[in-house]
Amino acid sequence: MEIDVERPAAPGSIAGTGLDIGVLTDLALKTLYVASNIEGFEIAKRLGLSVTATMEILGFLRRERLCETTGGTGRAEGTLRFVLTSAGIERTLAALAMSGYVGPAPVLLRDYVDQVRRQSIHNVEVPRQKIEESLSHLVLPKRTLDLIGQAVSSKRATIIYGASGNGKTSAAVGLAGALPGHILIPYAIEVMREIIQVYDPSTHEAVDAADGGESAGSAKPDRRWVVIKRPTVFAAGELAANHLELMLDEVHKRYEAPIQMKANGGFLIIDDFGRQHLDAVYLLNRWVTPLERQIDYLSLNTGARFEVPFDTIPVFVSNKPPAELADDAFLRRIRYKVEIPGPDSSIFIEILKRECERNSVAYDEAAANHFMDAYSSNGLRDMRGCHPRDIVETIADGARYQGAERALTPSTIDEACKHYFV
Repeated sequence: MEIDVERPAAPGSIAGTGLDIGVLTDLALKTLYVASNIEGFEIAKRLGLSVTATMEILGFLRRERLCETTGGTGRAEGTLRFVLTSAGIERTLAALAMSGYVGPAPVLLRDYVDQVRRQSIHNVEVPRQKIEESLSHLVLPKRTLDLIGQAVSSKRATIIYGASGNGKTSAAVGLAGALPGHILIPYAIEVMREIIQVYDPSTHEAVDAADGGESAGSAKPDRRWVVIKRPTVFAAGELAANHLELMLDEVHKRYEAPIQMKANGGFLIIDDFGRQHLDAVYLLNRWVTPLERQIDYLSLNTGARFEVPFDTIPVFVSNKPPAELADDAFLRRIRYKVEIPGPDSSIFIEILKRECERNSVAYDEAAANHFMDAYSSNGLRDMRGCHPRDIVETIADGARYQGAERALTPSTIDEACKHYFV
């Protein structure tokens, strides 16, 4: 896989990191506490620092009698093995009580901000072809497809709304495939001596950084940064107010970035908007400034505030019409409102054909017309885009269990619908 980002060179000294030596020594002590009696090379790897900078940190700890060596396997200084002294253990426990973060060394807040701006989603062109390819798994009216494409290419906040089962969430998630390239994010950032974890392996898709574009010359890349695909951060009914702020785990004493910060450089999808425990008006109030100025303000537990970029494309997905979600003043800040309607007969049939092919169910036009006539044209219900998938999958399930032929017939449709439409 070609990685199209240029990574900064690894700092060769403590001074090159820009970090206070106390932050680095505490992190090195916690690393030794978690994995005692390990080589300097391994400590450098875990800290994401060069061996030279790591040995500088370890040299300081040795002089302070907080760690000691237990031998080595070669002439290189990095082969020396290190353990904590009793004084080092005491100092480490105090450090853990202040911050439980253990991992790669953080980068400075200003370096993170500069990187987000360099790789801003607002500098990326999202061509029509890529958007249409990302939605090709859905059958949508051309007008709807064009409106979604225009909204995404504008990089503005968008509401995708309509009745359930017509592909709103599938469309929003599918758009992730339209974003080109990769970006760099740090494992963590340092703000006022506090460490905030940014990289989230459950959200961010890391790529093989060993193949990434290294800096000019022979300098090794800074391993405090990880190369990821442009992110799509998804939040649904579980969204709560604390997810929009720095999250401090009181037990482990670790800060975690809020969802909008994790989404920088990509999409932020809020599904079931208006149905969360979090009130829709509260969320919009919280993001008035970010939506307008592309800047967010976060607060540490001490009350200290700092500024970070709000560099994401927010997509709100809702079963409710926009007018039921907020007043006009808020809705003005969400420029695009795109409805995904229920399928007409031609779209319904096209979805049905695709689902039969996907499930190896023999398609029959007369049976398809029976489906439409018996379960839609009678006016008892509005047909949804999910109905062909659900009924065809049910037919396939029944045929598999019975050992019968997979076929779309009036009888198999009626049997499936009997248990589906209740």
